[in-house]
Amino acid sequence: MANDKEMETALKRYEIIAPLLTPDLNEAEKRRIRREILERENLSERTLRRYLAAYQENRYEGLKPSTRSDVGRTKAISEKTLERAAELKRELPERSVRRIIRILEGEGTVKKGGISRSTLARHLLRLGLGTKELKAERITAGGVRRFVRQGRNTLWQSDIKYGPYIPTNGGKKKRTYLVAFIDDATRLVCHGEFYDNQRLPILEDCFRKAILKYGKPDQVYVDNGKVFISRWFRIACAKLGIRHLNTKAYSPESKGKIERFNGTANEFIQEIALEKPKNLDELNRKFRIWLDEGYNNSPHSSLKSDTPFYAYSSDPKKVRFATPEECREAFLWEETRKVDKTGCFKLDGIEYEAGIDLINRRIDVRYDPFDQNLVEVWHNGEHKKTVAPLAVGEFCGRKEKRQTTITATHSRLLKVYEEENSKRIKQRMGALSFKDMKGGNDNV
Repeated sequence: MANDKEMETALKRYEIIAPLLTPDLNEAEKRRIRREILERENLSERTLRRYLAAYQENRYEGLKPSTRSDVGRTKAISEKTLERAAELKRELPERSVRRIIRILEGEGTVKKGGISRSTLARHLLRLGLGTKELKAERITAGGVRRFVRQGRNTLWQSDIKYGPYIPTNGGKKKRTYLVAFIDDATRLVCHGEFYDNQRLPILEDCFRKAILKYGKPDQVYVDNGKVFISRWFRIACAKLGIRHLNTKAYSPESKGKIERFNGTANEFIQEIALEKPKNLDELNRKFRIWLDEGYNNSPHSSLKSDTPFYAYSSDPKKVRFATPEECREAFLWEETRKVDKTGCFKLDGIEYEAGIDLINRRIDVRYDPFDQNLVEVWHNGEHKKTVAPLAVGEFCGRKEKRQTTITATHSRLLKVYEEENSKRIKQRMGALSFKDMKGGNDNV
């Protein structure tokens, strides 16, 4: 069933092993990464191997825990303790969690054995204070402001930029937002689109369209903003075998390629102001033309005057393509619902029919947040059906009841009577035979 803790556990495990899943690593690099993971995460070699084997066997689903082994354990850390631990980590990024706990115990901040390494490591990582993250931060602060990944689809970057206002049906104006994904090595914008609603998963929608066009990146580098670290985006990355990276908040150095593209996109925003698009479709239609002609197929200064599209097309690195079905499944949202006594359930205020066989049961519903016309119904890990919203006036349960009716070929009641009658006759025949043996007469 849809279990938040199970999904978060699987996601955490994927993010631990993700560096080892990077294509084309040599043995020396793998050994170095393994050592870093074991030090940072306080895992045993055996546990790390188990995670890798589970992922190789069943991808993201294989990383979900089969049983809970931590029920009843205290996981809380006081804010004061966490602040001190964070201070000790920032002071010396190479300082391991084991050493930090030793210092905390020595200072009297915590009692000896009062905090586990795995718990503290998890909290520090959540705060962006992993050893690797802090080392990267120090390099950035030291003035290394430019880097280029070799090979197309090795790394994509993404960001959200404020777009122009468009008119609404009520005569008011509505803000738009530009989401784009750029390939780090070739500067190709794999997909870019304007949206008028940040409440919807616009990042996931744009990412899915980019993948369908140009394949899966090995890594995706995004901001620390809420929309970029949503659970559903991270789960989609895990299901597709893509490593999800976060930048330091408000750090333009760490996402320089997409920032520079956003600056170039100002050209379009200035020009489109003269056109005054009437709606979002018109804005995006004109943007697609500009992106194709004004950027992807225009000479780029950092590519020795080659175009981003030419640089991408001529790159020898193999592309990992994703099928439309694989992409659709990866980006589905999942919620748990309880089927009511009429066999129905609601999702975002829309009513669907699960069927009378699922009455009073908890089900998982998987759906595309941009299109809820078809919703998958799952129960106990099994796909039961795909349903559409109920039309006004439909009655939950009625249609399903007709479907579960069995066409009878004979009367079961009469068959029971027939069998009982046969037994009764045999009993009578036995009684008559016994009477004959005793020499009785017919006057019984």
